[in-house]
Amino acid sequence: MPGIFLGLLRLMRPMEWSKSFGNMVIAAITAAIVANAVLNPVTFLIGFAGVALLWSGLYGINDYTDRKADALHPVKKLRPIPSGSVPAKLGLVFSLALVLIALAIGVFLNGSYFYLVCLGIMLANQILYTMKPFNFKKRPVLDLISGSLVNPTFRFYAGWTLFVSGFNAPILALLFILGIQFGGYGLYRMSSKKHEENLNYKSTSVMFGERKVRWVCYATILAGSFSYLFLCFNSLIWPLFLPLKWLGFWPFRFLSIGLLSLLALPVYKNAMKNPQGIDMKKMYWIIYVHYLLFIAGMLLLFVFF
Repeated sequence: MPGIFLGLLRLMRPMEWSKSFGNMVIAAITAAIVANAVLNPVTFLIGFAGVALLWSGLYGINDYTDRKADALHPVKKLRPIPSGSVPAKLGLVFSLALVLIALAIGVFLNGSYFYLVCLGIMLANQILYTMKPFNFKKRPVLDLISGSLVNPTFRFYAGWTLFVSGFNAPILALLFILGIQFGGYGLYRMSSKKHEENLNYKSTSVMFGERKVRWVCYATILAGSFSYLFLCFNSLIWPLFLPLKWLGFWPFRFLSIGLLSLLALPVYKNAMKNPQGIDMKKMYWIIYVHYLLFIAGMLLLFVFF
């Protein structure tokens, strides 16, 4: 029995919550700075719980539908369902229950329902990504749009709509998140190229040349980095050019967190040059820790300085 509980906990992928937490924190901080929103920590934590439980459920459903393919993957075969530590039907029922709890939180939490809409869009997108006959993850271009544009956008908006009624976040904050996460996700998908070829997937990493995909990923990461710089410098510029204010701005002191993040570039060098040679398990931990440290830095500067 303890093994089942541990397996169900692993099925929830708690380390993956860092993506939702980070995007929602960035959105909430941006709402406070740009829209003068009053942040309520309790509201944020409840909202984050809804998103985290939703994604735990969606990851579990994905693991259920992919259990046979994952059993052939050198890393994914260790996941709870393909490894057998969690029975497949139990994993599916548990995951569906998590999704329902998340939707219930959305109904309870937000009278304007913008937050609930975010949950619904992420749920619908993941169904399109995972389920037949859609299977976006097996289709070129759609796999990257679904996995690295739609999902990060509405993780961000789940944090924004907790405090602002509407999908009117400044464009530069979104470009920062989408640029970095699109590039990272694209490189991650390339790490499974051989596995996807064996399964006859027609994904982006299979259908397009590796060099082209890598350079697209590099370009989006660079665009996200420039968006971050513009957000920081825009706090100095917009008083002179008022329209630029609505592109979004962060306090100039946030630039220090971006510069500190550059210290991690050597860690990513090999992964960016040769994504198919990534040690996925190790890289997951590096990315999670790096992102949480980045978010912790933003929170410290926002709250105390």
